[in-house]
Amino acid sequence: MSQASALAAGELPIRVLSFNLWGIFNSKVREERMKAFATKIEHYDVILLQEQFSAEDFALIMQHASSEVQRTYKFRRFPSSFYGSGCAVISRYPIIQAFFHVFPLQGYPEMVFHGDFFANKGVAMVRVMVPVTMEGGKAISEQVVTLYTTHLIAVYQKVSQLPSWKWERNLPFRISQAVSLANFIASTSRPTDHIIVGGDFNCSQRSLEVQMMLILLKRHGYNLRSVLPSPRTLVDASTPEQAREREHEEQLFTYSHRNAFNSMETSYFKLLNLESDLPAQIDHVFFSTPAFALRDFADCPDVAADYPCALRSAPSGLVVFTKNEVRIPSKSGWCGSLWRQLLTGKRVSRIANGAGQPTQACGKTVWTAEGQSAGNAALYYPLSDHFGVAALLGLRVANAGSTASMGDSSAEMHCATAPALTPDEVRVLQTVVDFLEDYVCKLRSQARTTRYMAVSSLLLVVVNMWVLRRLSAKEEARTAAVLEQIYDMAVTTTRHTAKMAQPGTDLESIKRGFNVAKDWVAHQLHLTLHTVSKATGAAPESGSCASDTPEGFKDLAATAANVSAPLPRTIPTPTTTTNTKRATTPPKDDTTAVARPDFRAIAEALAVCPIWASTWISSAFSITVTLVGSASFAIGVIQRAGNAKVLEEQVRQLQLL
Repeated sequence: MSQASALAAGELPIRVLSFNLWGIFNSKVREERMKAFATKIEHYDVILLQEQFSAEDFALIMQHASSEVQRTYKFRRFPSSFYGSGCAVISRYPIIQAFFHVFPLQGYPEMVFHGDFFANKGVAMVRVMVPVTMEGGKAISEQVVTLYTTHLIAVYQKVSQLPSWKWERNLPFRISQAVSLANFIASTSRPTDHIIVGGDFNCSQRSLEVQMMLILLKRHGYNLRSVLPSPRTLVDASTPEQAREREHEEQLFTYSHRNAFNSMETSYFKLLNLESDLPAQIDHVFFSTPAFALRDFADCPDVAADYPCALRSAPSGLVVFTKNEVRIPSKSGWCGSLWRQLLTGKRVSRIANGAGQPTQACGKTVWTAEGQSAGNAALYYPLSDHFGVAALLGLRVANAGSTASMGDSSAEMHCATAPALTPDEVRVLQTVVDFLEDYVCKLRSQARTTRYMAVSSLLLVVVNMWVLRRLSAKEEARTAAVLEQIYDMAVTTTRHTAKMAQPGTDLESIKRGFNVAKDWVAHQLHLTLHTVSKATGAAPESGSCASDTPEGFKDLAATAANVSAPLPRTIPTPTTTTNTKRATTPPKDDTTAVARPDFRAIAEALAVCPIWASTWISSAFSITVTLVGSASFAIGVIQRAGNAKVLEEQVRQLQLL
């Protein structure tokens, strides 16, 4: 069925796509996926993108698009904050206005690995001018279509495994962002405008977030409808018909284990142990009625052949890009095998496969080329870890010059009477209000706790600095006392040694007696040798000694044995002295001693350390670190308190509905 036959009279076809590109910096085979996506642009008139973080990737997409796309399509991305919002729009129609609104709540700043807080997520609004041919082809007018693309904060927990849905960490922020999205749409458009809203909502159609957005817009007079039906949970598949219906329902999920990237053991979320429930329908496209009508997109080239395009006997949007079509060349040898294992997280089988036959590895599907083994063939992967959502919308053209009047009259009617809510909607509204009120109390408690922590840490550092200074002073005093004791011991030892070395002491007398005896013996030997020399008439040779001969030795012994020889009354001055001389000692009187040194100064000198390790520098560093920590706590206090104020305002708004 062609697009013309699917449309009603007076409708203009608009092919819409919402797609999460998975352009985060650590995503796999990003360059090849961006190049492959560039070839899909010409299949759609309006493309709403998420996770398009890199300007280089955006330029890569534009460069590899067809020449027709480069010439006629308009590209617009919306960078924000540190990493960027990831929102972008590609349109075949001229862009006349663009604006990006940042959500007031962004998550937890301490959750660094999540990255949502640093992306400054929000909603991008783009108005495009769609050319319209009037009846008969005589005149050409233009119809303004307002596009919104958004990306809400992600889920990093398996909610099905939590004790309660209220324990999901980012649920309050996602509800707040959905409320902000509805308020932004109501502030920048009118209920009768042609509106298309698409994005990665990270929640299903039955979630509190999406229901709150639709309830708020309903109270403002809007009537938005999803292009995809909500999947039904089919547990029983005992019959072939039930199994077939279950398979069709599974094809409505946009974030699924059927995606090869989500089944990898080396995926980013699994490495960080951050997983969400699979499968899930978290990517959505909504359109305003009666401005648009949903039609069958039968000739979409990016949908699987067995996809139920008209599920449940009604026109439906499509889940596209489910096929593995990004070709990754094989690496030869063990390097290629290692590359595939790192890429897929599993060992790839080398068994030959036929055309289009997948290589199964523990439930994960990797496609290989025809006629090649899995070890040498190129591998094929999907365009992203998300599947895309596409739809064919029939734009119902209003008469020229009547659009403004219709909007004004509708706005006046809305001010007079607001649509009433159903009992189910009232119950959802009350559930959200109660949940947000409880979370506001939790944020207030966290703000008080962080203030106490900041004050306590500052006091601890001040006390620590005082204790360090006291310990340092005690250490210096103890070192000075030890030095003084060592000094006194050294002085006492020196005085005792000096007394022993003074003349007239007992030890010195004994030494002098030994020296006198030695000199007397030497003198007697000299006289004996001299007498013997005279008797024989022969003088000893120069340099020789009389005792060197046997006769001389006997005479010397006889002379030495004659102890009756008188000792000389005067002791000659010794010709030899001791090898070492004792230093003179200080006077015995302590009053004339050298002044005692300043032992405390010596202790301080011994305690000197590098300036970076000194007590004051260490204390200053501790104070600085504490101040930084306190500032961080203060930021947390401000962030928590600010979040509480935003949520309180939104709760008051919801209570007025």
